[in-house]
Amino acid sequence: MSFITILLNGAQMSCAPNTSVLAFLTDQNIGQDISQNGVAVAKNGTILAKPLWDDIHLQNNDKLDIFTLVAGG
Repeated sequence: MSFITILLNGAQMSCAPNTSVLAFLTDQNIGQDISQNGVAVAKNGTILAKPLWDDIHLQNNDKLDIFTLVAGG
């Protein structure tokens, strides 16, 4: 099986071609952590709507960034 390379928050990772964003994040044991409110995922600089995470698939050299909203005072 061949693998593709992606960047997750700047770290180089690999996965099978056409893996969904949700499947990749779940495989990395962070899928449940990011399913809560206040967390966003961007693919190649575009924020992804949570309902689409299972429909959007990764390609070689994609860049994923995970953002967590933090309230401050």
